[in-house]
Amino acid sequence: MTKAAKVYLTLYSIDSLSTANTYNDIENIAKSLNDSLDVYKRSNNVDINCSNDFFEYGNIGESLDDKLLDIVQNNWDYYQLALSEINNVVLPYVTNNNTEGMLAVINNQIAILPRHYSFILADTYNWPSVSPENHTTSWSHTLSLNSKFIADNHTNVQEFISWSKINYEYLDFHPNLENTLSTIQVGTYTDYKQLLSHGLNALNQSYHLISTEANQNQADLNIISHLTHQLGHQLNCSRQGRNKIPTVFNKPNSAEDETINCEYHLKIDTTDNRHPIPRGTGNPVRIYFGLKSYNEYERKQFKIAHIGKHL
Repeated sequence: MTKAAKVYLTLYSIDSLSTANTYNDIENIAKSLNDSLDVYKRSNNVDINCSNDFFEYGNIGESLDDKLLDIVQNNWDYYQLALSEINNVVLPYVTNNNTEGMLAVINNQIAILPRHYSFILADTYNWPSVSPENHTTSWSHTLSLNSKFIADNHTNVQEFISWSKINYEYLDFHPNLENTLSTIQVGTYTDYKQLLSHGLNALNQSYHLISTEANQNQADLNIISHLTHQLGHQLNCSRQGRNKIPTVFNKPNSAEDETINCEYHLKIDTTDNRHPIPRGTGNPVRIYFGLKSYNEYERKQFKIAHIGKHL
């Protein structure tokens, strides 16, 4: 499976230790780190990699041992507790690469997937020589950075779709999706690539937020629209008033086809530079999708049927 992103963890990731004063501060940092990394377990296409010198490397020459002992004022019992707290969080992610190797990977990457990011617990870009756009603070942030990368760096419509399929793992893309992009009537998809990627990102991230009940789809649409706002730009999400959008998809784990109503849609009424689509000159842009429940899946599945003109 091609990965969408690789996230790197070193002692630079928890530079907040430099302002810690007590064992409780260390405990809170370990908990925050654990909570942040735990969310990444949602994704199969994002890897966490911890440096094998995590306990030795320091941005001011201090090892983790030195930092912890200094914070707990050389209290051996507290030191052991603190070290155990951090050990329990990072050890499952330790790889055979060290900090210098991770810095080289992040700083020398080319414009393809997977993307390589340095993880930080706060918004302080404290990894040396790593640019701010290559720092990530959370699972959601990582996916949003990837979404922006796809919009900014794909070279053609085929790559836009293929990278989207890799990145948005919770979305089932219809085989004809590439052709639907050509139905846009005002400009081309490149005039809407940021908002299109933003919409797909919001749908993908909302997978774990919407209900598991088949009769709660309207409430789910509200959740999706609210998430687009949280991620940077609100897109209204609604049902089709008429003319349902029946689309044929392959059934999961089957050679059979099924027809799914894909009337739900995210509304894109401006270009990426926020110029409104003029009335009377062409249809606005929509992302049409269905929400389908299956016995074999705990959560509803997103079926992306059409990215193009309003149907």
